[in-house]
Amino acid sequence: MIPNKYPRLYSPCSIGKRIALNRFVSQPMECNDSLGGKVSERTIARYEALAAGGWGVIIIEALAISHDCLARKNQMVLNQENLEGFQRLVSAIRRVNPQTIILMQIAHSGRKSGKEFSRPTALYAPKEGEHLLTDDEIETIRKGFVEAIVLAERSGADGVDLKLCHGYLGCEMLRPANNREDRWGGSFENRTRFLTKSIAEVRQRLSSSEFILGSRVSYYEGIRGGCGTCGAEELTEDLREMDDLIKLMRTLNMDYINVSAGIPGVTSEITRPTGTSKWFYLHQFRYAQRVKALAGEIKVIGSAYTVLQEESLALAEENLQKGYVDFAGWGRQILADPAFPKKILENIPVNYCTMCSGCSRLMVKQQPVGCVMYRN
Repeated sequence: MIPNKYPRLYSPCSIGKRIALNRFVSQPMECNDSLGGKVSERTIARYEALAAGGWGVIIIEALAISHDCLARKNQMVLNQENLEGFQRLVSAIRRVNPQTIILMQIAHSGRKSGKEFSRPTALYAPKEGEHLLTDDEIETIRKGFVEAIVLAERSGADGVDLKLCHGYLGCEMLRPANNREDRWGGSFENRTRFLTKSIAEVRQRLSSSEFILGSRVSYYEGIRGGCGTCGAEELTEDLREMDDLIKLMRTLNMDYINVSAGIPGVTSEITRPTGTSKWFYLHQFRYAQRVKALAGEIKVIGSAYTVLQEESLALAEENLQKGYVDFAGWGRQILADPAFPKKILENIPVNYCTMCSGCSRLMVKQQPVGCVMYRN
């Protein structure tokens, strides 16, 4: 029975040509528990728990396109060699919940790649220890994204999320500070070429027209020359160019946009507000509402609900009813209690994330990530 308080949260909604049974989105949370890039039994158990929790959409955490772009030592790698493991992962989720929509986040970590176990790269202004990518190397990476998306379809997933957020390569590409003098930098057209060229090529290679294509974006990063500014030397927020990105995504007929902000480890509290910075959630809500006004038929996923704990449900319901978003996403909350949607539906007490940052500390230490409060 649907709780009277939250009828919109528990209502179905289309995303692309598929239907999600509710508006709860399990955001991609890297947990650093692969085995040499392969799907581990711990990984499968985590996603089975989410499937049992009744999420309408599950986004599988950032999957590297190769071993030389890992942000985490034990990050999963989506390549031909590991395909069978991803097929097992998708099958395991579907055995538990055949109706949940499964998306895979495709990523290249760029500057955030770990120098101890991977290869940090830069599109512009490389720092010590970072390799400046050549024109041809960027094209090779772009083709790697396309291959990974094709493999995601072969794994049985319903769609993908091209990671254009949180300081990863796709986000760096979009920045006004990306002053490369080749086809990948400088003008807005050049800085979005990676996206436009990849989407066009992917559509030619996919087997099904129902495969979902979307992206998570950082609407404002909070750094000089970052996304959400108007120039390479600017720091203050100016969202006009990011608005143009949404309009471009409309012309590309993308299916959804997952709105985020900030860069974990750099401007972390913009990305994931804590108890002492709780009110940053209002910025996240504002960005999502702005995207929704521009997105047309593209579905919009809002972020930063975890910090609101129990209050998140009423605010998610309000944003849905007012048409500010189409889906609401929880990140750290999925570690605290993967059964969150099911428990609310069945009136069972929920383990709410306490914002203790224990999961983040595990990630920084390159350990398998989970909730230290509830030991999930």
